[in-house]
Amino acid sequence: MTTIDRSKFMGGSVAVIAAANAVPADAQTTAFGKPHPPIVPEDDPALIVRHPTLDRPDAKISSYLAMPKTVTATTPGIVLSAHIWGIDSQYRDLARRLAKLGYIAMVPGIFDRVNPTPGDGLTDARALLPMLQQTTAAGTVTGDLLAARDFIRRQTPRGKIGMYGNCAGGGLALQALAGNANYAAAGILYGYVRADLKSTEPPPAAAFAWAATVTTPVIGFYGGADGSIKTADVQTAYGMFKAPHDVTVYPDAKHGFLDDERASYNPAAATDAWSKMTAWYGKYLTTP
Repeated sequence: MTTIDRSKFMGGSVAVIAAANAVPADAQTTAFGKPHPPIVPEDDPALIVRHPTLDRPDAKISSYLAMPKTVTATTPGIVLSAHIWGIDSQYRDLARRLAKLGYIAMVPGIFDRVNPTPGDGLTDARALLPMLQQTTAAGTVTGDLLAARDFIRRQTPRGKIGMYGNCAGGGLALQALAGNANYAAAGILYGYVRADLKSTEPPPAAAFAWAATVTTPVIGFYGGADGSIKTADVQTAYGMFKAPHDVTVYPDAKHGFLDDERASYNPAAATDAWSKMTAWYGKYLTTP
């Protein structure tokens, strides 16, 4: 059943997840919300970090891979669908955070075909919209995400593989779930839910037709102060999913609230969402 949680969260009462678990609470305001040292460093001794090339029918694309040093045939994996900033420092850190929790995490370079502007340090997404529009129109994202899933599968023949995405990557991840059972679970943060990418009212039924074909367990998180995604649209889409699903709306959070390297970061919403999402992955990806 879809649930909309409108309870408020007090920033001083939560600890920020870091090193995949916790960081001192004062780091929420003294370090986050702007570029900062990684939560899980690139040279963490428990991890392997690589940059595999993925062969696609029309191109070779880059990727970022973070995985535990010890991997078995049943180690779970997660494909990360990149946000509009691409495989920036925040997404690389997310991959390492998930790897620190025991997942093989891979971010494919879904924007590589359009010579993307590196997202590190950027704060104005408007310049990146043409890149996103070209990539979406080309229809290559779902296949790129599957290529990453297949790479993970070669590392873990029997492991369950999930999906993650936020911002534009969340919307693209949702579309990649439609009409198939390619992923065992998904975590989506402020991903667009309307296929027409518009906000006209009333929305046409076709804008949500994809949602009725989703059979993957999905947990979603949205901001009540996000002017680009309406809560009513979120309710409509998630209510049509054919598998277990849950969605939380944080009343005071804006779009991008998980991004701890940009001003949109909301420590209370980000901490709660990360905790719930990783519990969701634990339930659907790590249990027999």
